[in-house]
Amino acid sequence: MNSTMRTTGERRVSRTGRLYERELPGGGYVAVDVSFEKAGDREVPRTVVCVERRSDEIRRSGHVPPVIASADCDETAPLFSDMIRIARDNVEIARALLDWKAQREEHVG
Repeated sequence: MNSTMRTTGERRVSRTGRLYERELPGGGYVAVDVSFEKAGDREVPRTVVCVERRSDEIRRSGHVPPVIASADCDETAPLFSDMIRIARDNVEIARALLDWKAQREEHVG
């Protein structure tokens, strides 16, 4: 899924796609994905940490994993290491999922 994005001038070469993934205890996975979004005439990097809690792949169909952290950066930025740190820390993931769930309940209720 990783691809290389080559640019010219001052832009740097950057990978996009899934740059980190690991299984979670009890099933599912956590992943760090990088993409580039158009912002006027330039592209802005976007890194997200998402958590798929469903261990059964069939149950994942049509489901978008919760995004528990995001930043406007790619793997060359210092902030990217914070995204990896979150993805490696089960306690941080649990806290972020509780926050994510609370925000969803706020919007529904």
